[in-house]
Amino acid sequence: MNTARIILAAFMVLLGVPAMAQDEPKATKAEPRDYVFVFIMTGDAADLTPDEQREAFGGHFSNMKRMAVAGDLLIAGPFGPPLADPDHRGLFVFDAATIEQGMVFADTDPTTKAGVFKLTPHLLTTDEPLTKLHELDMKALEEQGENAPPGSNARAYLLASAPFDEKLYEEANEAEGVLIAARLHGSGEDESDEILLWLDAENEEAAKEIAGELDGEWTLHGWYGSKSVAELSSTESE
Repeated sequence: MNTARIILAAFMVLLGVPAMAQDEPKATKAEPRDYVFVFIMTGDAADLTPDEQREAFGGHFSNMKRMAVAGDLLIAGPFGPPLADPDHRGLFVFDAATIEQGMVFADTDPTTKAGVFKLTPHLLTTDEPLTKLHELDMKALEEQGENAPPGSNARAYLLASAPFDEKLYEEANEAEGVLIAARLHGSGEDESDEILLWLDAENEEAAKEIAGELDGEWTLHGWYGSKSVAELSSTESE
């Protein structure tokens, strides 16, 4: 390969485009594994002073950054309109195989300790290699530098959930516009399982267009998180 082709290949990799894709085998899905998904819910604290709130939220964000840099916290971000539950505030996804392991990380959250939030954990099963998000986020952090404004590596998404059905899950897992398809254990009515999708959509209209191609009745959840979630599907599965 000559110098020009080497430069072109490197440039295409940086853009997330496989160089000479016709010579590369199609990436295969990883084996399914469990992670710990945590709903961050409105807590019971009602008497915190403004200074106590600032201290709790300052610790909340610095603690999330610490866990993300360590590779323990893979996905995090706040919920927004449309809210499926008015008490939904945000979510965590931890690189942990059991709820007990995941809550060791989650319970370090200062806002939870202060009662601002309360946490509801569930196992999350997916064949998407979520641990690659750590690599993508650290790369983005390095490229942006320490002076990057808050939220510069984030964007809006819509999540979609539906009662778990094996056939529907398989369909959703291969659907266009679905970034992550997962089984969320015990989160539905009567603690039934649900399908949870991260959609490549920044508004309800785009999300409904993606979900409309699938069977089932989908509940939409507005969410704001790392751009790396959208880049995950373009990385090669191990």
